[in-house]
Amino acid sequence: MNCDVIQDLMLLYTDGCCSDESKTLVEEHLKGCEVCRKALAEMNAEAPVTKETGAKEAAFPRINSWKASLLQSVLLYVSFALLVFGVAREAASPEGVTNGLWALAIIVPVAGFLLSLANWYFIRLYPSKKVFSACSLLVTAAFILLGYVWAIFHYRSTLLNLFNGSALSTGLLILGCVLVVALCVASKLFSDRYALLLGKE
Repeated sequence: MNCDVIQDLMLLYTDGCCSDESKTLVEEHLKGCEVCRKALAEMNAEAPVTKETGAKEAAFPRINSWKASLLQSVLLYVSFALLVFGVAREAASPEGVTNGLWALAIIVPVAGFLLSLANWYFIRLYPSKKVFSACSLLVTAAFILLGYVWAIFHYRSTLLNLFNGSALSTGLLILGCVLVVALCVASKLFSDRYALLLGKE
């Protein structure tokens, strides 16, 4: 039989997927053909490496998907913890000068970041990792901005107190600015990592 035909059958033969007739044909041909025996030996030598590589490639997406979920979960829990802290501090502040300062410094930026994490569920709609991380940054900034627009109407009197020169108001003003910048940068960096873990190029 033609060696080309036998070598085509050898792929099925090495995988154990050929019929008994084909198996007999291959084995009969191998008895008298040195070239095909060498080809079979090479196939057998390569097969374990290919299977092992395939197993590793199959395992990495599962591991990376798990890491991506873990990253998203950690960010959700940390954001929620910060939000609870901000709400507790705001609830403990008396009516008057300090009322609303904790909301402006912590609650608004953290709530904006927390809401922006919903965008991560739509990662498959984005064409690339770069576009996804840029949009994540913009979505975070947009939610924080919307939060401050709401705060302007809700805490009109408190906004004047931000500039009253007290240590608390100055500290919270600085904290709020730092937190906004930190959360926008975190959104960009972590969304980039998240996209990388899920194989987005």
